[in-house]
Amino acid sequence: MKRVSPEVSNWNLPNGLSVSRMLLAPLIAYFLRDDDRARNAAAAAAVLAAAVTDFLDGHLARKHGKETRLGQFLDPLADKVCLSTAFVMLSVRKRIPAWMPAVIIGREALITVFRVYAGARGSSVPASIWGKLKTNSQLLALLLVIMERHEKPYADLEKTAVALAVALTIYSGVDYMLKAKSYLAEAKDARD
Repeated sequence: MKRVSPEVSNWNLPNGLSVSRMLLAPLIAYFLRDDDRARNAAAAAAVLAAAVTDFLDGHLARKHGKETRLGQFLDPLADKVCLSTAFVMLSVRKRIPAWMPAVIIGREALITVFRVYAGARGSSVPASIWGKLKTNSQLLALLLVIMERHEKPYADLEKTAVALAVALTIYSGVDYMLKAKSYLAEAKDARD
């Protein structure tokens, strides 16, 4: 587990970028409310903007030594808020089945509750490689579904990306839960 310095202020640019990413969620919902090419393009642009801020906040935090526990919590939470909003809106528009956002949001809620619990016990739960792959696969699936095309190769690619996103969502959630004991043990060792 990566240690963060308690002296670093929570009010910094990386954490600000995470908050700005959460603020994109209502914009994504607005654009995905109706199905037309211009709104879909705007929604895809907002999702891409969220992806760029996701890259930037982590990069800047590491490069400038601005990593904080709040940032370790806000960064994945911002991803969850933006991506879950997009999945729900696509479900409302019947572009994806309703069970998919339920699985994704259920997994995200479980991991968020675990992170809060671990944080209260003095442990931070940073994003794992599987969590990062999950987020990237969800991003790709969202973009493909939002920018819908009817050609068979595109439709096949979209289905594959969606299936991969769901599989990585479930696998990464299981991976976090299997490691839960070690995160909590590290927190206990740090208190002793």
